[in-house]
This record gives sequence, structure tokens and C-alpha cells, in this order.
Amino acid sequence: MNISEVLKKIPTPQINLPSVQLPTFGKEANVGKAPLNMTREDMEQLITTIQHTTLATEDGAFVALWILTLIDHWNNEHERIVVLTERSFYIIRYDFLSGHIRESRRVGLGQLVSVTTGPLVFPTKSLMPTRTSPGVQLVWGDLGSVTAAQKWNPLCRNMPYVVLTHHPLLVKQNKLPSGQANANGAGYGHDTNAGTLYDVNNFLQAIRDACSASNVEFKMGDITIESYGNIGSVVFNQTSLGFTRSKVSVAE
Repeated sequence: MNISEVLKKIPTPQINLPSVQLPTFGKEANVGKAPLNMTREDMEQLITTIQHTTLATEDGAFVALWILTLIDHWNNEHERIVVLTERSFYIIRYDFLSGHIRESRRVGLGQLVSVTTGPLVFPTKSLMPTRTSPGVQLVWGDLGSVTAAQKWNPLCRNMPYVVLTHHPLLVKQNKLPSGQANANGAGYGHDTNAGTLYDVNNFLQAIRDACSASNVEFKMGDITIESYGNIGSVVFNQTSLGFTRSKVSVAE
């Protein structure tokens, strides 16, 4: 009897494995929506959630909420929720698909030093492509105190200012769900439209009104982004990596 015949006579052990649910890859487990797909009810729920989970009691009354673009000191564009209350404003990094607040920064209106509105420009010797949208820069500290270490750190989150501009959905108003802008608190004023929620100029008007009795300096002028040849930011911005991707494809 050869070895192969011997092996055939050895019984194969029977092993009973417990039933295990294996993870399914490639499927979305979250149930949130990108701003492009949010209905009026979704927007109202978002506003209510932020009011109850993020805003401080001492902030006073809620005024309005916007979804805008934040441009950081490395020229990277990020989708941010901006909330204005009676005494403060918030810059919120919100994960629309999971429904979680990832980061929140609160600034008291009494801390504001200046608000500048105007074109977004780069230094003379910069190789960065020209920007066409207007910007709003809010400053609540001494810009001269910003160190080189802060400027050269792309992850620095304690700059004493913020630069905001329109959200890309401002030019896609006709693709937004009807009624989204009708949510109470979505944008500022009574004459709101589909794009108000994404319009930095609407936010600027709200800040002006909120600070009308204070010493905040409102001025017009160039808003300089100190970026000279950051190819990484060009790729980052062109691929919209800083924005929530819609689960529903939208024709351009």
C-alpha cells in the first residue's frame, strides 16, 4: 500500500464553524446627505441639532446658518458651516454623511477687530491661479503675532482670522431641492432664495447688522492669501476634496 492509499483512508475531520456575519465592503453605512441633496426638512433638522448640541447659552439668540467655503492659509478650500448668534459666530467642520460635528470654533462678536471684503489675491511673485470669487476676512486678533511656524504648518488651526467665500453650490441653485432655502434660519433676511444659504455676501450683511453698535472696522480691500507655488492646493481644490461628495450624481 502506497502513501496515497494510506491518506485516502484517513477520515477528514468535520469542523462546525459558528455563523459569522462578514463585513460588506464598498457600501455606505451612513444615512446622511450632502448639501446638494438636503430637503427643507433635512436643513431644519441640521439647524435644530446644531442649536441643541453646539451653541452656548451665553451666545444669545440664534440668527442664521450658512454653508460656505473656508480658504485656509495654505490656499486649501474647505466646506464649513457658519453659524451666527446674537453674540458669537461659529465655524463648524461638519460631516454631512455621518451627521457628526468634527470640529467647532467659537468667536465672540466682541473679539472681532475688523471685517474686510474684496477680491482674493496672491502675492506679486506667486504662481497660483487667479481667483474670481469675492472673499470676506474676519480678524479677531493681531495678525502681526502669527509666527512663521504657524504659517508653514498646514494643519495649524489657531490663526486669529478666517477667510470665507461662496460655496460652489451658489452657481447650482437650479439643482437644489425646492424648499431647501425656506428652512427657518437658512440664510439671513426675509428675501432669501435658493442660493442665499451659500452666499458669503449674505453672511457679510448679517455680520454688519450684528456688529452695528460695536467698534468693529468694516473695510474694503484686497484679501491676500500668502501662497506662492502650492501645487498640492491646486489639486486639492480642483478635485473638491474639501467638500462633501453627493451620493446622487448631478449633471454639470
